[in-house]
Amino acid sequence: MEKSYINSITNGTPTSEHIALKEVIYVEGIPRIQWTEAEVDTMNKIENLQYAVVGKFTYDVANLEELRLIIPKQCNIKGDCQIGLLRNKHILIRLNQHVDFVNLISKGAYYIECNDGYSYLMRTLIYDARFKINEETTMAMAWISFPNLLPTFFVKESLFSLASAVGKPVQLDLATINKTRPSCARVKVLVDL
Repeated sequence: MEKSYINSITNGTPTSEHIALKEVIYVEGIPRIQWTEAEVDTMNKIENLQYAVVGKFTYDVANLEELRLIIPKQCNIKGDCQIGLLRNKHILIRLNQHVDFVNLISKGAYYIECNDGYSYLMRTLIYDARFKINEETTMAMAWISFPNLLPTFFVKESLFSLASAVGKPVQLDLATINKTRPSCARVKVLVDL
């Protein structure tokens, strides 16, 4: 099947979600448009940003074409990813698999070894609509433990409900999934510090 233009820009997955055109409001002569949180979430999905990560390089950014080839290999990305220059020293990595997003964010920093013989330090930051290049992110991944929790409550939905008191639940640890440590359940959460 030949790939159409619309399929190439939507990754072959048509979206039924859309954002209505907004009316421009002028406040003291300054044009303004407001979006709701739900509309911003929808725009992130349309733009394939729900699993987006910002790679922040400490000193310099290597050649972008080279980064597009080596980052998926060196960071062990299993699914598709798109890499583009966001701003100087920052790249935007759009992932299509949740597991790749979790793995990339969890490590926090990578030394990207390039063909020029240098290793470039890249820190991974969570992208969201409030991301600001010139500010450090307040989002971080953390493991929380539920020691002495009865195994009855090791159901994923139950643990995610409990973990949501701390942050946004992302995944269970392997021992919790495999039920090999009934004395304690662990959940990885995204926390806004």
